Amino acid sequence: MSWFGSVPVGLVCVGWLLVPGLLVTYLAGLRGLAAWATAPIVTVAEAAALAVVAGKLGVAWSPLLVAVVCLVVAVVTGVVAFLVRRRFPPRQPDRRSATTAAVLGLVPAAVLGAVALARGFGEPDSLSETFDAVFHYNAVAYILDSHNASSLTLTNLGAPGAPDAFYPGAWHDLVSLVVSTTGGSIPVATNLFAAAVALLAWPLSCVFLVRQIFGPSRAALAVTGVVSLGFNAYPWGLLSFGVLWPNLLGMALAPASLGVVLSVCGLAKEDALGRGRAWLLLPVVVVGLALAHPNVLFSLIALSIFPVGTALIRRALRRPGRGLAEIAVAVAVFLLGWWWAATTPALATVRTMPWPPFTTPRHAVSELLRNATNTYDSLWVLSALVLVGFGYCLWRSGLRWLVGGQLLSCVLYVLSAGVNTAATQKFTGYWYNDSHRLAAMVPITAVPLAVAAILLLTHAIRRGVPKAAPVLVASVLGVVLLAVTGGLYVHSHTTVLAGHYTEAAAKPGSRLVDDRERAFFARIKNEIPADARVAGNPWDGSILLWALADRQVLVPQFGVPETPDRTSVAQHLIDAATDPAVCAAADRLDVRYLLIGEEYFWPDSPGPKEYPGLADPGARPGFQLVDSDGPLKLYRLTAC
Repeated sequence: MSWFGSVPVGLVCVGWLLVPGLLVTYLAGLRGLAAWATAPIVTVAEAAALAVVAGKLGVAWSPLLVAVVCLVVAVVTGVVAFLVRRRFPPRQPDRRSATTAAVLGLVPAAVLGAVALARGFGEPDSLSETFDAVFHYNAVAYILDSHNASSLTLTNLGAPGAPDAFYPGAWHDLVSLVVSTTGGSIPVATNLFAAAVALLAWPLSCVFLVRQIFGPSRAALAVTGVVSLGFNAYPWGLLSFGVLWPNLLGMALAPASLGVVLSVCGLAKEDALGRGRAWLLLPVVVVGLALAHPNVLFSLIALSIFPVGTALIRRALRRPGRGLAEIAVAVAVFLLGWWWAATTPALATVRTMPWPPFTTPRHAVSELLRNATNTYDSLWVLSALVLVGFGYCLWRSGLRWLVGGQLLSCVLYVLSAGVNTAATQKFTGYWYNDSHRLAAMVPITAVPLAVAAILLLTHAIRRGVPKAAPVLVASVLGVVLLAVTGGLYVHSHTTVLAGHYTEAAAKPGSRLVDDRERAFFARIKNEIPADARVAGNPWDGSILLWALADRQVLVPQFGVPETPDRTSVAQHLIDAATDPAVCAAADRLDVRYLLIGEEYFWPDSPGPKEYPGLADPGARPGFQLVDSDGPLKLYRLTAC
């Protein structure tokens, strides 16, 4: 498929990301940027929560179900908003010129971002050649086959004998809707939905946060879209490393969610939401972030410490007695929540994830100053803007909470990248102690800091040219920024992506499947009954048969929990003709075929050696060769 031919799928991705939430936000009385930027939050919360409820009730997951329920929710929201319109009157929308400035700033960001994506991905159906991608691709396949999209049962993808467990499923739920609606492939839907999140949801989210911080400033809104896509750590880092698509989705919602917190705290300038609607939206934010990825909810909590603290201190200065009591209660609640998160067995695996430090604390600080986290390229000009904005916001008392948020994100990154001990895991464990996830937090506050610097420069220039409109000066500065950074580091972003897409696909040992294997999968799909399960060493590419050809596999993800039957098949299927026990296990698992791949992913790791029973049986009895293409072979299990 060409990029031009994939445009309809891309439009469907945008539709599923925006429209369900937009119906709710508009009927709730929001307008302009407030409605558009918070729409993805509402969409994610609606879809993922509905998936959980539908799973509990045994209702099949489908686009029709989601469309009907979202329409009902929108109507109910509109009725409630109408009934309370006098108590919570809707805010006046920003002037059209402010919205126009924001939109015009988003256009070059989207174009440059699309160039980086197209170059980095190579083709719309390119695979992310990463360990975690297998789970995410097959999770969508599992939802499409089982019609169960609940986050409560997603972890083990329905593998026989493996217990159901929680995994945040919002990403997979929405991608499954795109596949069901378009009939397209899972890789195409995944790539284009990732593009919609990175190039639309994230810039919109950042624009809204900047709008809440600086008010309806056309100068600020005009440059935010471009600045938002300049940082390697996010979105580009989460589009490649891992790959962490659920985190990509959740983090795209974080700036707008922080904007909601500013409304709740009374810190938004010429608030676009209103405190009443912000309080009503806050539970939706919590649900949406938790079901996108709980990591991001922890990020929001961490970054909210400073605006909440600022609001409480201001209240205490106005009403000392009550204000001090509120501060005491807030501190107690926070410490109790932290103690629970640091001790609960439910998060033990997450907290103790072993990511060894890869640098020194001093060098980690250097990386942050250059926005070169995780050894990415240094972004000198953008980093200079962030530092100038940091100093400006430190000087402005009303913006110091933004400095606090930036410092906290940076400290967490240093702890994970340069220290990472049992002691530091009490602070970084909620992000798996993973420096990439923590680095992705930094742009949430770095974007408005950079915008603050551009506003400061705009003000300085207008002292010499007082007749120049602020939005014109800021826009010229934005153009200069693009010019001196090569399209705001588009080459660097391309390189970040290509390392796990086009470049990885060209290297044996770093690719999951090659083009010949994908063609072979498409051919053998019609030779395997839809209700059969196919065994294969997951490390030779056969694991992706489910996502690429809609035929279930014995091992749907790397690291699936072992059961006696699965272990028996993995170790001894090749001896099925002489081992009745392995035949009995294969029957219980519905294993009827054996697929042999071409080459191993990560061949030097222990993984490929863990499946000796799934080697090529050759002329051994009990197996009938159904199809082959060089080293690629499909056998029917005839011994059982």
